[in-house]
Amino acid sequence: MSLRNEPLDWQLETNNPYIPVYHQGNLVGFFKPEYASEIIKVLNEEEVLKKALKMACTDLIKKIGGDTRKVNYLMEKYVKTSERPKHGTRAIAVLLQDRQKELDLSNQEFAKFCDTFKLSPTELNNIYAGEAFDDSLLAPLSRILGMAKEQLLKVRDGSEEQSNT
Repeated sequence: MSLRNEPLDWQLETNNPYIPVYHQGNLVGFFKPEYASEIIKVLNEEEVLKKALKMACTDLIKKIGGDTRKVNYLMEKYVKTSERPKHGTRAIAVLLQDRQKELDLSNQEFAKFCDTFKLSPTELNNIYAGEAFDDSLLAPLSRILGMAKEQLLKVRDGSEEQSNT
């Protein structure tokens, strides 16, 4: 086979223009024009939201007479609590809420739906409250959520990598 017919590892494509993107005056990369404006818009919105959160946390701390040097700690706390939980009972509760939305059921209808799978309204409320549950509820939850018990166990108990960090 001729070496001239094989594609080269490094190539130049002069027909694809890219535009530079800057952050605080520093070049951070190049993007295709059709993506650049949307990326910049999202990144700038994120900055505005961070500033708004910082202002709100500062105002809150000032109002209660706290130490304004703890603004970053409070911001991190709010960000962490607003993130979608990946593990634990709260993560199972979010999956149940997602399932309820997917089925387009009211709270009462969803409680009845879960009860048909042997998850009582009390047990459902306990999960929503973040209380730990035992393995006997894995089978009903598995059927309600449409996921394997093993996968549900990983969500409830966390993955191996998570527990080591």
